[in-house]
Amino acid sequence: MEICKLEHIHKDYRMGEIVTPLKDISLTVNQGDFIAVEGPSGIGKSTLLYVMGTLLQSDEGTYTYGGKDVSKFSDSEKSEFRAKKIGFLFQDSTMIQALTLRENLIFTQGVGAKKDLKKVDELLYQFGLEDRADFFPHQLSGGQRRRAMAARCLIHEPELILADEPTNDLDEHWSEEIIRILKEQAEKGTAVVMVTHNARWASMATRRLRLEDGILTDITE
Repeated sequence: MEICKLEHIHKDYRMGEIVTPLKDISLTVNQGDFIAVEGPSGIGKSTLLYVMGTLLQSDEGTYTYGGKDVSKFSDSEKSEFRAKKIGFLFQDSTMIQALTLRENLIFTQGVGAKKDLKKVDELLYQFGLEDRADFFPHQLSGGQRRRAMAARCLIHEPELILADEPTNDLDEHWSEEIIRILKEQAEKGTAVVMVTHNARWASMATRRLRLEDGILTDITE
């Protein structure tokens, strides 16, 4: 079942000269896909995720989600779409500094939504953070913050997870655990698109893509 589709996506940046990280990108993401996007640093992999998460608008092309053209959504509709459909695990993700870790997870369940405190506690335990539940973000180590952001990513059971180098700041054990959890989510039907430089983690995906010189190529063996 199709989750989303990018058709002929093109994106330019003007940085003194024109830089084009995405050139005529087409990609269909289906339910249960676990896609790894590889390629050199600084060539547009994060840009691709930002377009898919509606945090960035492409210059050309069409992006549809559930058959709907998301470029036609209002800002408020895009915000609601992201909150309900997308799980973000980005390198620059931040938590609300005035809230504890547990409160951050509860808040992410949505304003006015029924709070599932059991789910919050299950995720805290799953990511080894139960003893940090009442800590504020600034009291967490880099690895703990990364695990906290992974827990937050899953709290509302998204249809699509966008993960940008999800194992950064993590030791070997937690790197393996994060990849295992992402793979498990895909097996349950969630679509996962993960940017990674790690060939080992990429090999665990069901599809492998390479982005270079703005061109997206399927390199699945």
